[in-house]
Amino acid sequence: SSGINAEYGDMSGTFTDTVQNYFTQCRELELMHHDKLTETALLIMEKVVKNELEEELPEDLRLLFVDKDTITNAVNTSHDLHNQRIDNKEDDIVTRVGNSKESYNARISEGEVQRNRHRVAEINHFLENIRDELEQYEHLDR
Repeated sequence: SSGINAEYGDMSGTFTDTVQNYFTQCRELELMHHDKLTETALLIMEKVVKNELEEELPEDLRLLFVDKDTITNAVNTSHDLHNQRIDNKEDDIVTRVGNSKESYNARISEGEVQRNRHRVAEINHFLENIRDELEQYEHLDR
């Protein structure tokens, strides 16, 4: 069973490494998105300031383009929230894998304990039968 536990540990470790690699890629993609969004927002900001925007922005969006700090803060807040969600999801998956591994190991151990107890009970029952037979033979010899 320790071989099975080791295999399960290896598999869950490999899975965890793979998950962490994917989430690293997600963070990199989020950073690229953030950079592109910042660049686009600043370009829109310039057009808003110069009154060169070809289409009308919704009022709630227009409020973000009052100055460079406001739009930069909004984009940075969005970036921080995205990273937080990515981190939380990674933590959730890694924790669930760890809990699953612990639960699996506990079930395996409990199963082994139950099998061992059952086997000891079988051996005791066998020994009782042998003792009974020995007692019968002893009574016959007398």
